[in-house]
Amino acid sequence: AGAACVTNLSAQRAAARARCALGEDFISCFYDRVESALGVEVIVVPLRGDGYSLTLGGHKVIVLAATGHWFRSNFTLAHELGHLLVEGIPPQDGKTAENVANAFAADLLMPVEIIRTIDWAQAKAATVARVIWDLGVSTQALGVRLRYLGVTPSDEACSALVGSTDALMRTSLASSVASPADVSARVQYSARRRFPERVVTGLRRAVADGRAPQASLSWVLGLPAREENDDDVTPESHELDIDLLDGLV
Repeated sequence: AGAACVTNLSAQRAAARARCALGEDFISCFYDRVESALGVEVIVVPLRGDGYSLTLGGHKVIVLAATGHWFRSNFTLAHELGHLLVEGIPPQDGKTAENVANAFAADLLMPVEIIRTIDWAQAKAATVARVIWDLGVSTQALGVRLRYLGVTPSDEACSALVGSTDALMRTSLASSVASPADVSARVQYSARRRFPERVVTGLRRAVADGRAPQASLSWVLGLPAREENDDDVTPESHELDIDLLDGLV
């Protein structure tokens, strides 16, 4: 129990530092802020899983699955940041590392000081819509957070929390929170293929120098592969060409 408290405290402190560095309203440009403020590069490509983190050529990198579920991408990114930013967790202790990463994500996206400012006993469904939009989380994640903090929401808020995030954001009550265009912008942000500028620039130079096939650059840019070289092979859509990117340092 004592060790768990220490690790949770470490996660809480690391999340507070990260949130401070990310600045106000970071959720609408989460990937960009993570790169500029935390020095962690973000890649978004089609994946079988939700995402993972790694160190590549001396750079901290998080790879996310392209998805229209923006709230899921946010939590996955926050979770993987926990793996990279919370210190002192034995790498061989997988269960503890996952718990700490989840704790970090919850503290980063749903800090207790914000959650406690809301009168949950009187909260309406519109309140839930506002909170999940402002914090960039799902109804499920918010429900888990409230239970962890011992918060009992109103019946109306509970009904909103057990429904899906997409369904809640499609209701008329959510129109004052986020317009359909606002929601679409977030969907596009989390679904669009993305590579750090450093990688794109390095790959462009490698193609120009003949060290990489044009098809690899086309894949990174989300363009159809050019057939000017028979040796060009487009990487599989669900895999990241780590060997290629490892040379772009």
